[in-house]
Amino acid sequence: MANFRYIATKKTGERIEGEMEATSREEVLNALHGQDLIVVNIDDSIGFSLKKIGSVQIGGIPLKDKVFFTKQMSVMLSAGLPITQSLDILVQQTTNEGFRNELNSILEEVKGGNTLSSAFSKRKSMFNEVQLSLLRAGEQSGNLSEVITQISIDLEKSNDIQSKIRSAMIYPVIILVAVVVVLFVMILFMVPAVEELYADFGGAELPIVTRLLVAFGNFVKSPIGFISIVGGTGLIIFAFRYYRGTKSGREFTDKLLLKIPVFGPLNTKIQITQLTRLTHMLLVSGIPIIDTIKTVTNSMSNIHFQNALSSAAEDVSKGIPLAVPLSKSKYIPLIVSQMIATGEETGSLDQILESLAEFYDNEVNQITNNLTKLMEPLILLFVGGLVGLLAVAIYLPIYQIGQFVQ
Repeated sequence: MANFRYIATKKTGERIEGEMEATSREEVLNALHGQDLIVVNIDDSIGFSLKKIGSVQIGGIPLKDKVFFTKQMSVMLSAGLPITQSLDILVQQTTNEGFRNELNSILEEVKGGNTLSSAFSKRKSMFNEVQLSLLRAGEQSGNLSEVITQISIDLEKSNDIQSKIRSAMIYPVIILVAVVVVLFVMILFMVPAVEELYADFGGAELPIVTRLLVAFGNFVKSPIGFISIVGGTGLIIFAFRYYRGTKSGREFTDKLLLKIPVFGPLNTKIQITQLTRLTHMLLVSGIPIIDTIKTVTNSMSNIHFQNALSSAAEDVSKGIPLAVPLSKSKYIPLIVSQMIATGEETGSLDQILESLAEFYDNEVNQITNNLTKLMEPLILLFVGGLVGLLAVAIYLPIYQIGQFVQ
């Protein structure tokens, strides 16, 4: 038996909240239906059990689960299945326990008379503001299946980019971890051996590089040094998170993300792809351009693109074409604003945005496919620098010992 917390409403609209002891959610559901109540939500989070650990969503719902959900939902709605039946099937098919609980709660709300967009809007871990706006537009226009198809395409493209970046980062991360491990092993064991060798020659003095590495190794091996490194690392992470939480910190770090080699151009193109694709999706769904710009602004991850779009929304509300404020931003390529201007003049803005989204999406795919090759020079410089440092620290003393013996 387990305790369940439930929320339900009477036919008069009166809201009822309470707890019930039962063996399953279905038993609670049947009991509430027997009381002629409309079930809004059933939650079994009262108390603690090891089973609930698997339902905890660390970092939110995985993107691949969202892609699977939207694709299946789109297929079933296109086939003419009701929303409730489609959700019920997906609840049974979903293997992620936490996601299944979320979908089950959404199903109960939809059965209780709420719209799909309203149910999802209470759970920000599933859809962002752009996707929720598309859902609302789809419900109002009656083309919900087409809208969910658009959302699934958008999610799938985001998932592809993330997967490619993760795959490309595996090789550099392995190399860097191996180099750091070797570095620490040599500092803690090989460099002290060279120091002991020098101790047999009273008149010999270690080179400055070797002395620094020996001092660092002794510091790391001491309890105070180990605690200082761990505590200092934690302090740096905390300070960085705090600084990034400020407006100036967010502006500086986001600007840095657009300037660093390899990842800067990639990040810029990802932002442009997201801007053009989402704007196109919202406009073709019938959402007014000012509302579209405001919604896309909230979905951008880089504050400089947010600021550019926020300023654009104000100008567009005054009757200024969208291309004009976008052309003033140094972070948005000139070709983007020029093509948007052409689209506004010819009345084909949606087609221009779609072409831009496709162009930059191909650019992102090309960079991510070659990301490992693009990073190889940086990796070689880093590894070469460390190897050179260790070579000087270890072989220079040996060379000097030979000179001293002679």
